[in-house]
Amino acid sequence: MGDLHRSIFLKELKDAFPVLRAEINAQHGLLHLEVHVFADFAQRAIAAGNEKDVASCFKLAEKYCTDGSHDLRNTIGVSFVEHLDLRNARWAWALLGPILQREYLQLLSAGLAKPLSYLDGIAR
Repeated sequence: MGDLHRSIFLKELKDAFPVLRAEINAQHGLLHLEVHVFADFAQRAIAAGNEKDVASCFKLAEKYCTDGSHDLRNTIGVSFVEHLDLRNARWAWALLGPILQREYLQLLSAGLAKPLSYLDGIAR
C-alpha cells in the first residue's frame, strides 16, 4: 500500500480519459484540482447514465484509493468521493468498489457526503 504516486496516477488518468488531458494540465500541478476535474467528469458520466465511463472512473479511483501514496489516497477521498452525487443513481452506488463505498459512508457519517435514501439501515 502507498507505492503509487501522483505522476503514475495522472499518466493513467490521462491515458484512460484523453479528453481530460488539457483540463488536468491547466490545474498548475495542484493535485486536489486535478482530481476534482476527474470527479466532475465522473459526475457528468453519472448524470448521463454512462455506466461504462462511471465503472472505469470508479475502478481507477478505487485502485489509487487502495494503493496510492498517503496524499493521493486523501485526495481521492476529499476531491473525488466527497463530491459525488449518487442520490439519483443507485446503479452507480453498485459500481463503487468496497474501499470507495467505505470512504463514502465515512464522509456521510461526518456530514460531508450527500445522504442516499436507498441505503436504508446504513448511517446517514
